[in-house]
Amino acid sequence: MDVTLGLDQLTGSNPSVVTVGTFDGIHLGHRKLIGKVVDIARKNEMQSTLLTFDPHPKAVVAQKTQDKLCLLTNLDEKLELLQNLGLERVVIIKFTREFSEIDYLAFVNQILLDRLKTRILVVGHDHAFGRDRAGDISTLKKMSNALGFELIEVGPFTLGNKTVSSTIIRRLISEGSVEEAATMLGRPYSLSGVVTRGDGRGKRLTYPTANLAISNHIKLVPQGGVYAVDCRLRNTVYRGMANIGTKPTFGGLNKTLEIHLIDFEGNIYGEQITISFLKRLRDEKKFNSETQLIEQLTIDKQQSMKI
Repeated sequence: MDVTLGLDQLTGSNPSVVTVGTFDGIHLGHRKLIGKVVDIARKNEMQSTLLTFDPHPKAVVAQKTQDKLCLLTNLDEKLELLQNLGLERVVIIKFTREFSEIDYLAFVNQILLDRLKTRILVVGHDHAFGRDRAGDISTLKKMSNALGFELIEVGPFTLGNKTVSSTIIRRLISEGSVEEAATMLGRPYSLSGVVTRGDGRGKRLTYPTANLAISNHIKLVPQGGVYAVDCRLRNTVYRGMANIGTKPTFGGLNKTLEIHLIDFEGNIYGEQITISFLKRLRDEKKFNSETQLIEQLTIDKQQSMKI
């Protein structure tokens, strides 16, 4: 898979089958659409191309102050997930405020047709583009007839009676429903961070924990509570449990993410860990004593090991 960072780095394009979007999470709906792009390109002997943006458009376009941008995947994660989907090319446009002012006519003519040589455009049913997202499916249908490219609309991907979308997955994770989110993603939700020093209290409780500083500030952190997790460290996966919260038993005020790696010993300060959320076990709660906390942690460990 060839990755091009910026339109100015494009050295040439073959006739292409193209899809466009932010593709946050690369969930099962995205995979269905991308699979269609790859299949059509192979049948028509064209180049399969995915066009996306970095940073996320919402990080650039003015938002209401109460709207905090939280994403399922950063750019590196997105590219890693795309690597094995059969695409020949991914083109990443640097999204700036100036770029956000391009209208949909210019976007189609100058970028899709002139630069990417789009012959077939594959988009989701709710796709919108251009300044103020003024371009939509109905607009594209009119333009495809006038400009001579083929438009293929892909309907929503559903599981049972639920539509799969990045928005719904973000809501599920923010509510702690990581199992349902994993079903829609096709994998457990994960995030990475660097281990930092904490107060050392976990070791005294016989459950040493690693404080995790999240590497990307716009990554979505699940709802507070205790989770069964998998932890990837040094290319090895360990079972573990994670606590997201303020540690109320000890009068904590700041929200932290702590993980306990089951059956692991060693100094890992400064190392990066990727954790995958498997199941939310319980709310964080204040215990009357350290003894009660240890008893609960033992139960949490047993549940995590089963999961």
